Amino acid sequence: MLTLFLRAIFLDLFVLLILRLTGKRQVSDLQPYDLLMTLIIADLASTAIADTDIPLLYSIVPILALYLVQRVLAKLSLKSSAVRRFLCGTPQILIMDGVLQEQVMRRTNYTVRDLMDSLRSNGVFDVGEVAYAILETNGSVSVLLKDAFLQPTKRDLKLKEESSALKHLLILEGRLQKSGLDSLHLDRKRVDAILKRNKLTLGSVFFAQMDGDGDLYIQLDRAHSSRILHLKESI
Repeated sequence: MLTLFLRAIFLDLFVLLILRLTGKRQVSDLQPYDLLMTLIIADLASTAIADTDIPLLYSIVPILALYLVQRVLAKLSLKSSAVRRFLCGTPQILIMDGVLQEQVMRRTNYTVRDLMDSLRSNGVFDVGEVAYAILETNGSVSVLLKDAFLQPTKRDLKLKEESSALKHLLILEGRLQKSGLDSLHLDRKRVDAILKRNKLTLGSVFFAQMDGDGDLYIQLDRAHSSRILHLKESI
């Protein structure tokens, strides 16, 4: 039992390392070949964990081989569009100007029910509103609405545009976040001064984020009814 326990921990960490090296992506973002490789790696690892008669190298070596093949194919796909098309396929137009493309849907084995589910997940409930719906190579569906159904932007309405500066996590559950402090070029004394000026303590803050323009968003903890504060600071 101890051997099984140790083998499981080792292979779990090893597989995690390999998957991280291939790129930090969710399963929904994987291309077909990447998904196939992930499934094979999982099978190789689980076999070695369950059967102690199988040497660990019998799993480690094939997993490393798959990783190397994946990296080579990834490099080739970056340099050759033909290789990329072979490995990943090409995007397919499922709807054009509100008309379902029946031939494409048959070729891709994409049913009308599947398409309607994908449209609803994109917030679209009427096929007639769709200019284009495209089946991406990772299986997701991208939807572009017709001009008449697009939401107007502030620029379209000639309204004042607010800052789009990147927000950085400053405080989480009463603890300062070093990465946020470094990004904003702040230190502990500066944050304490901001909190003191607004009659707050570090321990009372559940969540806080700030951007480079000094826009500060604070949510207090449950003891303070999760109160929300929007502040403007000079930094």
